[in-house]
Amino acid sequence: MSIITLTSDFGTKDYTIAAVKGSLLDLIDNPNIIDISHEITPYSIPETAFVINAAYPKFPKNTIHIIGVDSEKTPDQRHLVAYINEHYFIAADNGIFSLIAKENQFDKIIEIQHPKSDKSSFPMLDVFVDIAAQIIFKEKLENLGNIVTDIKEWIVNKPNISNENELIGHIVYIDRYGNIVTDISKDYFNKFKANRRFEIIVSSAKITKIHSNYNSFINYELPIAQRQRAGNALAIFNSLELLEIALYKSDPQHGGSAATLLGLCVGDSIKVVFK
Repeated sequence: MSIITLTSDFGTKDYTIAAVKGSLLDLIDNPNIIDISHEITPYSIPETAFVINAAYPKFPKNTIHIIGVDSEKTPDQRHLVAYINEHYFIAADNGIFSLIAKENQFDKIIEIQHPKSDKSSFPMLDVFVDIAAQIIFKEKLENLGNIVTDIKEWIVNKPNISNENELIGHIVYIDRYGNIVTDISKDYFNKFKANRRFEIIVSSAKITKIHSNYNSFINYELPIAQRQRAGNALAIFNSLELLEIALYKSDPQHGGSAATLLGLCVGDSIKVVFK
């Protein structure tokens, strides 16, 4: 069974994703179509890359990943299909490939030559679906266009050490709960921390402990009336082992979240001070 994932910023209100799935079902026998996300912030390449990179390694080898974010072809934005880490990726050359292929380590990248590429306002449907089908039909990538060796680079911030006592990180993603995900990995944090105490400074919040999970924030040995309340800031290393700042059981729709109450967005920095 062929596995195809879909990622876009289309949302779910309109017909677009249904049309893509219908076309795949029409062209391919019994495909397994998986939605990664259709709630990407419009045109956000870093957010797209974060979601793709978090999800795709969990899929079987040779899965095809169709990415419909900022995907129209322009004179300076090509349509590409790439084979990276034994997975296929079909998207526009808008910087996404440089964020998926670490240090541009890709097996093969092809500039797609397709009759509808230049005119389509919906290339995820008109072009990418057809390319996915041809891959499934065992067409060689070289027959889908021209081999290229360069891709558009997307420059991103990386965690850095401002001095021997300060580590600067950056917000790379804000999830559905408004939790703030940073680019500080657990390994990087522990390597720099050594045996020192620390204070995580996130806007007006100061956090001195990292919890193993969200519920470890609560001391269940205390009477209910004395326990921590929802809405207090906490830090964990999430399932990706990235430092995350959250408000315990916050509700973005009712009362706010870590991102809204701390006034932060993707790209903003946080600081960890070691003592």
